[in-house]
Amino acid sequence: MHRLREVRTSLEVGFPEGGAPASYAHLRGRDFRAIGAVSAFPYEDAQFEVVLMDGAAVSAARVKEAHRVLRPEGRLYFTVPEKTKKQAGYTLPDIYAIVRYGFNIVEVVRPAWWFFGRRGRTISICAQKKNWKSLSNTYRPLI
Repeated sequence: MHRLREVRTSLEVGFPEGGAPASYAHLRGRDFRAIGAVSAFPYEDAQFEVVLMDGAAVSAARVKEAHRVLRPEGRLYFTVPEKTKKQAGYTLPDIYAIVRYGFNIVEVVRPAWWFFGRRGRTISICAQKKNWKSLSNTYRPLI
């Protein structure tokens, strides 16, 4: 997964009482908060550098809230089960549809054994918040 220098503030969303898994330990900031899988986060805008989200908590509403509480250039990390023909889960186009309006997907990681296994396949996603100010400065509509 993508490494960051030093994370100061992070938010964990929807993880069980044990907190985020060990694979996210390097992303936990010195000042971190943990909340349940709520649809509206009880924090002000641009408060966190990193949002870690449990795969079961991923939804369009929560991704939108993550965008709101992230600082410019902030990152969203989550791991979801990948959908196969008869299993519940997400496909990559589903993930892109959920995060495309507020984030650029920086990295998609699958386990090394992904091609051989049929069950338990997961996708780990790292998405960076889009900087709308820079986009609006370069976009010029035709008049």
